[in-house]
Amino acid sequence: MSSPITEWEFTADVASWINQYLALNPSLVFKEAKCEQRASGSAKRRDISLIGKDNRVLITGEVKLPYMLDGATPYNETVYQDARKKAVAAQADYFFTWNVNECALWETFSQRIAPHERQYKAWQVLNTPVDNPIHLEHPMTTDALKHWLPIFLNDLHRVIKGEAKIGANSPDENFIFYLEAHLKAPIHLTLQALIAHYQKPRFKSRLDQWMRDEQGWIISDEPEAVRDNLERAAKFACYALVNKLVFHEAMLKRYGQRIKKITVPKHIDTGEDLRLHLEKFFAEAKEVTGDYETVFGEDHTNIGALIPFYSDHVGGPWRELIEQIHNFDFSKLEYDIIGRIFERLIAPEERHKYGQYYTSPEVVDLINSFCITRGDEKVLDPACGGGTFLVRAYARKRTLAPGRQHGGLLKDLFGADVSKFATHLTTINLATRDLIDEENYPQIARTDFFNVRPRTTFLSLPSHAVTEGKMKSKGMGAIQHRDVEIPKLDAVVGNPPYVRQEDIAKDNKEKYAELVKDEWKGINLSGRSDLHVYFWPHATTFLKEDGYFCFLTSSQWLDVEYGFRLQVWFLNIFEIV
Repeated sequence: MSSPITEWEFTADVASWINQYLALNPSLVFKEAKCEQRASGSAKRRDISLIGKDNRVLITGEVKLPYMLDGATPYNETVYQDARKKAVAAQADYFFTWNVNECALWETFSQRIAPHERQYKAWQVLNTPVDNPIHLEHPMTTDALKHWLPIFLNDLHRVIKGEAKIGANSPDENFIFYLEAHLKAPIHLTLQALIAHYQKPRFKSRLDQWMRDEQGWIISDEPEAVRDNLERAAKFACYALVNKLVFHEAMLKRYGQRIKKITVPKHIDTGEDLRLHLEKFFAEAKEVTGDYETVFGEDHTNIGALIPFYSDHVGGPWRELIEQIHNFDFSKLEYDIIGRIFERLIAPEERHKYGQYYTSPEVVDLINSFCITRGDEKVLDPACGGGTFLVRAYARKRTLAPGRQHGGLLKDLFGADVSKFATHLTTINLATRDLIDEENYPQIARTDFFNVRPRTTFLSLPSHAVTEGKMKSKGMGAIQHRDVEIPKLDAVVGNPPYVRQEDIAKDNKEKYAELVKDEWKGINLSGRSDLHVYFWPHATTFLKEDGYFCFLTSSQWLDVEYGFRLQVWFLNIFEIV
């Protein structure tokens, strides 16, 4: 068996392919590509240099293989800084970083060198990413690379000639982009660790139980289905950890030195050491704030919390991701940044399969405008997802009643979701509207909405002033807690989970049907009803007599048998406006 292709060999092949193209296209500004040139006065070599017709170095490039630790993303900070130093030494105006799958072009001499200020041009090089040496040497990969290189060279030509700009990215775009880029390495390493651990029967049984019972995923032993589920588990667990890290960073603005900034020393070299190290910061944040259970309060022995740390190689990638988060002032990003993270980081087919949707702010604003007209309305989203409905309700209420304080606005808003990821997102997005306010405690519960009842405790939150509700101490010094009940509401809004009736567990369907019958005498729902059909009647039990019920929906259910019954109930209960 031949040895895997090395980074140097791959770079030499690329330089050869570039030179073949340049020989046939003399109109480009480049004369040739040179491989592995030593920079003047340096022991380090540049992977690729593109030379101009005047023999001046126009662009330098750093190439990394994607399955190596420093090659998971072309936005690796160490690779970026190394490539920039080499470009400076060569007096090249531009440089690129490339990990085979993706490529990024940067300005060498720009003074905007902080990550959130950098401008770049990016290419998704391969539709099917390379993640091992065998894939790199496959003929389809070679053909795809040879197809992309002319596109790359012509784009570079236009940049050099001043006919195209690298980019003009907003802080929001940069934040999401960097977050996505730096998550790839932890997710990849976590997936590889899960694949290895899944061969052990005890671990397989435990992980299957978590995926089936807590996430609602369908478990199968088919190889493709197994890999899909393991990849989904790696992504979800890493996303949840990112939520904690981002929110912890946002909390620094309010709590200052009472909460220590997260750092990961280089001696942290195992996944378990990293987990224990981070938990100290999260436990401190939870104790200082007295809240944020949906972000920091999970059971640390739960396998979902352990998943990001099964690989002993994740320390470096997570350290770099944390350093990137430090570069952004999260509280100054746009209001819908969390919703957009939810939309972009979770694949659309996964959101559709599990009834999870991100709704655009424009649609949400239209719906909210019908039921929020004064600014003092109490509003519930019973399936809050990324929090867009509640965040936009907050923004509308603040516009209508500009004198109201942050804490008071939060006390008007209620949200629930079964997803840990979703409740993280909503809590973070509401809390970061005003990190300084003492009463900064979003009323968001991670729960099945069918377990929520009127006139019962919805959740318990800290309170720095005895203003309402029952008060009790939880052994955290001066922090008091109030039990929150959902009052009679002015509006119930949202985009409910559209889960087909075939995918609802039989026991749950029977429970939902009995609940709705108890709440609404005379309601006659079909046994073939999808989940939202039970969701709507239960949600309306929280409304005032003149309250608004505004849900986003399609028209498909109107033309099926269970839809007719629901329409009859709606027309008997509501006035359509």
